[in-house]
Amino acid sequence: MMNIFPGLLLAASLCVTGASSMSLPHPTASAPAGKEVAPSAVEAVPYEAVAAPYPPAVTEALKKVRKSGGHTVVRANGKAYVVIGAGQKPTGGYRIVTDQVKRTGPHAFTVRVHVQPPAPGALKTQAISYPTLVIALPDQQAKVSVQIR
Repeated sequence: MMNIFPGLLLAASLCVTGASSMSLPHPTASAPAGKEVAPSAVEAVPYEAVAAPYPPAVTEALKKVRKSGGHTVVRANGKAYVVIGAGQKPTGGYRIVTDQVKRTGPHAFTVRVHVQPPAPGALKTQAISYPTLVIALPDQQAKVSVQIR
């Protein structure tokens, strides 16, 4: 009985006090209360990374951009679809990552993306791949500038 008592006492004390001291800070920093954040001339835009099935016009644009690389804008269903291709890559594991989508004017947008290679030492599919990305913007009249790095 004496051997069990210290273990039960330790478990009970950890249950009572352990949870309150384990609070973690929120991962995103916010502006301190009471201070105003100056509005910028350029605002971030909510966008949607679209997965298949695509509208027919987007599918046709994807076929053109997929192998050669580059980008094009397709207007369909009340949205502007930005179709981006990285061209031919020697293995699997490559992907296009969106860095930023900004509204730079009434109907002007800038989309920044980069091609992310597979992690060093990662197992890769030994096949030629064609990384692509389709982003939908809420403005069908959008004039889009795409920066690929």
